Amino acid sequence: MYGADTVNRRTKIKLIHMDELIRGLLIIKHEYFRPITNEECILALPEEWKNLNREFISVAGETLRLNELYDAPQVQIALAQRDFFKKPILERLEALPGYKILYFGLAPIPLAIDLGYQFHNFRDIEAFQFHHVEKRWYQNSEHKAIQEFKVVTDNLPNPKQKGISELALRVSISHHIKSQDTNDVLPNAAEVDLGLTEPNEDAISTKEEMTAVAEEFKKVMDNLASNESNIEVIHLFASVPVGVAFIMGTKISPNIHPFVQTYQHSAIEKPRYINSVLVKGEIDNEIALTDEDLKTADELRAICNDELKGGIRKFAYENATDSRGRAWYLGLMPQLADGIMDGKFWKNLPSISETSLKGDEIDFDLKTVADGFFWKLGKWYVDDHFYVSVKKRIENLEAIKKANRLFLFHEALHYHKHKLTTATANNIGSFPKVLETADYQADVFGILNEYSYANKAGYDVSDVKKFFLHSIDIATETMWSFDDRGKQLEEMQIRRVSRYLIWYWQYVLIEKFGNILDEIVRILEEKPVIEINGLKTKELNNRFFYDLNKRNSKYLEIGIFKDNEVVRHGSASNMPIESLVEGLKQMNGELIKEVLRSFRDA
Repeated sequence: MYGADTVNRRTKIKLIHMDELIRGLLIIKHEYFRPITNEECILALPEEWKNLNREFISVAGETLRLNELYDAPQVQIALAQRDFFKKPILERLEALPGYKILYFGLAPIPLAIDLGYQFHNFRDIEAFQFHHVEKRWYQNSEHKAIQEFKVVTDNLPNPKQKGISELALRVSISHHIKSQDTNDVLPNAAEVDLGLTEPNEDAISTKEEMTAVAEEFKKVMDNLASNESNIEVIHLFASVPVGVAFIMGTKISPNIHPFVQTYQHSAIEKPRYINSVLVKGEIDNEIALTDEDLKTADELRAICNDELKGGIRKFAYENATDSRGRAWYLGLMPQLADGIMDGKFWKNLPSISETSLKGDEIDFDLKTVADGFFWKLGKWYVDDHFYVSVKKRIENLEAIKKANRLFLFHEALHYHKHKLTTATANNIGSFPKVLETADYQADVFGILNEYSYANKAGYDVSDVKKFFLHSIDIATETMWSFDDRGKQLEEMQIRRVSRYLIWYWQYVLIEKFGNILDEIVRILEEKPVIEINGLKTKELNNRFFYDLNKRNSKYLEIGIFKDNEVVRHGSASNMPIESLVEGLKQMNGELIKEVLRSFRDA
């Protein structure tokens, strides 16, 4: 995806710039709309820099079209950028002290801001602009697109003002950003405007003007960081030149400023803005992997691909015959008693043979994947962290293969029936109850398909209770692998907590009442309604979290809709709910099961 080329020159010219010796130039070419040639960069350099040592680093990928940016996977691209920065770019920066960093960018604004943020520890940075009229790179241009260059900030809240939960920062340099367009996305947010009195695509004609915009942006960010409302996220809507976006990113402080949620604009879509990269926010799979981890990931990816192309494909083809003329679950369990799962919620699902799995394979080239995985055109793209985390939580190879099957069965339904593709899943976490229901349906679909698969593959499924309890254990351990980053959890999305409570509740019900297949499937047929109350909550980027260390009240409670009754128990009534929270923090299913057994038997 990325490439780097180096130009070595024997001639060194020593000159003093800002009281520092420039030993050479590290030129970053941010190429997403078209390639940027070395020659056009060199042509734009001041004469006194043209004979300096130069290194060129290209940050590039699949060419993006302007009319497709609204739906482009910018989070995925940002993750790859961050990974690329940590290795080749940072290595060159450390190996080239005294080199000035020059940025030439033709990239989406959110990606330019996020790449700029990676350079926040480096100060000797300058950006070049591509002039829309003159069609050349420049820092200083004699072409003045506006009469007066004046940066203005409006509506900055008083530092003592409290009660601000959401804030929209509009930066209007290239074009004026309409308040209605941002209100469509954030209707109740406080609004701050930073911009020119006369926006224009080529309004910035000198590097001093670029610096002025970036410094005003930093000043606003500093002000908002010190506001007594404790603003956690600044929603940044930026209509700025790409070079300005990059320099703005370098001004975001990891220790002082809130999270910065960027947005992509479209002139034809509604709403006009869609959320893009969360700058300064950790994308799930950014923890460094060791060489041994990478080897493990490669080995498991190959094993799982063999399983997919072999056993799963065969099972999917055979299932086409088994399911012909009958409901999908009867194609898996023909002996199931009448009346079970015959409601529309379950009946209106495809058989596994109707999904893509009968022709799919796992990709071996893309190993860094935002959100862990995605499917496209017959290929599954799975992040290295997924395999490494699953291996740490499930050591047995046969169990790992089972985890892979459950994962693929589950996600195949999401893609085929729920239409949760990379295009439609953007910000789906903002709909926790919708996703909770879709996940439960896909989980049950996966487990029942796994039962049929195991039966056909010759595994021992005679003890059905043992089989289903083990399947739930493997499924939940696979879920934990997406949360497990090697340290205790401090917070957790509410929908994730609900998913664990649902499945550990089903576990303890099957454990006590699921002696035969019909009884187990009847339990699975009904999605539990179970909640925990008393933990403090917070909202971040339209997602809702429990703070696992803070309480709203002295006692925690569990509530469940059980046997057509609302039942609730609190920690004050000898219900060890604190142990349940500890189980969530430690990602320890056994602790959670113990609490729910007490609840089940109360």
